[in-house]
Amino acid sequence: MKNFCESRMNKFQIIFHHLFKLHRALFISLISDIELFPGQIPILALLNKNDGCIQKEIGENLRFKPASITDSLKRMEKASLIIRKQDEKDLRITRVYITDTGRQQLEKAIEISNRLEDICFAGFTKEEKEMFISSMEKMSRNLDKEGVD
Repeated sequence: MKNFCESRMNKFQIIFHHLFKLHRALFISLISDIELFPGQIPILALLNKNDGCIQKEIGENLRFKPASITDSLKRMEKASLIIRKQDEKDLRITRVYITDTGRQQLEKAIEISNRLEDICFAGFTKEEKEMFISSMEKMSRNLDKEGVD
């Protein structure tokens, strides 16, 4: 006998939801050792490539809500992952910079992310992995077209 979810949802929805839940839980478990939150990693990665962004640019690039960015940056500054400095030319602007500690934590997070990817794709051929990623990118583009953040 099918459970309630299986009778109401198609197989894709069930598997996708389960996969997302497992991936997120394992990722959170792995990064807890380095005292980072999942939402901080993309911020560190963005600053690592574009140091000195303003808060609004970070939010727009990562599609984070302003309140979420504010909370994350406060927490990250307290943990010495970032620093905020007033712009020298326009004192109304505050720029955000990644610190050496932030770079070190980002490197650890990348190692963990690579490890998680290895776990997820164990038993896949290179072609299967590429096809899966390509399919996910296509799904992402399809959902982006719907205009929902």
